[in-house]
Amino acid sequence: MVIDAHHHIPAQDPEGYVARLRAECIRLGIDRVVVCSAGPPDWASNEKIAELQAANADLLIGLGYLQLGAVTVKDVDRVHELGLKGLKFIWPLRDYDDDEFLPIYDHAAALGLPALFHLGIVAREPNQRFRDVSMARMRPVFLDRIARRLPELQIIGAHFGNPWYEEAAELARMHPNVFFDLTGSSMKKKPPQYFAELLWWGRDEQYGRMGDNHPYQKVLFGTDVGVEMMEDVLNDYRRLMDHLQMSDEFRALVMGGTAARIFGLDRSA
Repeated sequence: MVIDAHHHIPAQDPEGYVARLRAECIRLGIDRVVVCSAGPPDWASNEKIAELQAANADLLIGLGYLQLGAVTVKDVDRVHELGLKGLKFIWPLRDYDDDEFLPIYDHAAALGLPALFHLGIVAREPNQRFRDVSMARMRPVFLDRIARRLPELQIIGAHFGNPWYEEAAELARMHPNVFFDLTGSSMKKKPPQYFAELLWWGRDEQYGRMGDNHPYQKVLFGTDVGVEMMEDVLNDYRRLMDHLQMSDEFRALVMGGTAARIFGLDRSA
């Protein structure tokens, strides 16, 4: 099973977008897509994501967007009641590991909702001056406290923490419940050898035997681009896996096997 673990649905003509997404997934051999929002007005609402998921249950896995600092545990319940399968966090008003946010993560873990955290550099938007945005609040290191507190919470960090790649890699090495996608600009600006060096512990006899923490078990395929650019991202992943001389077993995990476990698809099969 091939799973795109990071994809956004625009607010404009979301049904038409999903139709194009389905056609491209069929062409590229992608079986499921994890879809989310980064908040209106540019992106589909949680309610629309839930509606699209229900209408495309064979394709879409929906996440509910929450802006930390402007929500409570009741909003986590609302996401769960909508039938969405996890949470998406971006634009936090404080650092991700702020005390105020811990009850939200506790509740997500209790409900079995995986969490996708935007990390690092974030795109500028036309209304940026009216929003309180700081990439410094979205460093990978802030996931460390959360992962230690809640080992049962499945945590996905977006963009391998760009530009804080070393933080992300060490979190992946230390925590069985922390995973990263390579969406965004990382595979364009960094050569495959760079990621081989970041994922060093897979080649080390001592550190490469740490439970299920082989580095290739911690990387997820995701696109985080529009339909027209999905094939380009897929090719970037293939080039990286070729350079790493990744086995078929690990390729299958990167391309969907690990995501299937995170979202419980391996149990429903």
